Amino acid sequence: MLAEIITIGREILTGRTLDTNSNWLAKELTDLGIKVKRIVVVDDVVEEISKEILNAIKYGVRLIITTGGLGPTFDDKTMEGVSLATGRKLVLNRTALKMVEEKYKKLYEEGAVDTPELTEERKKMAYLPDGAQPIPNPVGAAPGMMITVSGCTIVSLPGVPKEMKEMFSSYVKPVIRQIVEREGKRRILLEKIIPSGSKDESLVAAVVKKVREKYPEVYIKSLPERFGKEVNIQVRFTAEGDSKEEVEALINAAIEEFKRLMKEDGDLTNGKEYTN
Repeated sequence: MLAEIITIGREILTGRTLDTNSNWLAKELTDLGIKVKRIVVVDDVVEEISKEILNAIKYGVRLIITTGGLGPTFDDKTMEGVSLATGRKLVLNRTALKMVEEKYKKLYEEGAVDTPELTEERKKMAYLPDGAQPIPNPVGAAPGMMITVSGCTIVSLPGVPKEMKEMFSSYVKPVIRQIVEREGKRRILLEKIIPSGSKDESLVAAVVKKVREKYPEVYIKSLPERFGKEVNIQVRFTAEGDSKEEVEALINAAIEEFKRLMKEDGDLTNGKEYTN
């Protein structure tokens, strides 16, 4: 199952805000056996949001998660972008409206806002594409949204990390897990990191190339940090498959081949011992 993460917000593109949401979501989806095909950032522009959603569907993505752009301000455009991409008209969702209403009543009672009334700006957060299911927001005010169109499930979550994480963990993750289990297409992804025994990445690269030719299913990546006499470059081996045993066996075989080839050339090992 393929997924795409779309982060929405000009503050990300200008460098004023660091996008930690995509990193966190990518790890969560990978652990669920879902392969993240792309992570993209787009501006708060309806047409750009819509275009990226349509591109993802064209690429065969079955799950799209957007973060950001769900608030009450004029530049919160995510719902409009989803509406344009799916051809579903924005309608006032009564369940979402009740969520917003109850949230502002609570915030007012806590002294966090000056009025509990449902202003037009607050009501804006309850307009969802027709047929969408609102996602409760226990932390903030804006509900999230989930809708399935043409076999692709689109999930929209707030950009505030604390809100996004709570909503994903409590409401979205269980649904995604059910979809994966129902389709029976969960892929196991594993990785192992070992010391290369060398301080020179260019020399390690030659061995990596040979190993990849023999084990093309294994993604092998050297992880250099700096130059230095005592450096021992780490190498990451990653593979995926239908079972843990299958993937582990494949990675272990590639690692053994890597070690064998490294030891064939004393210049590469620099006298270092392999440790796991």
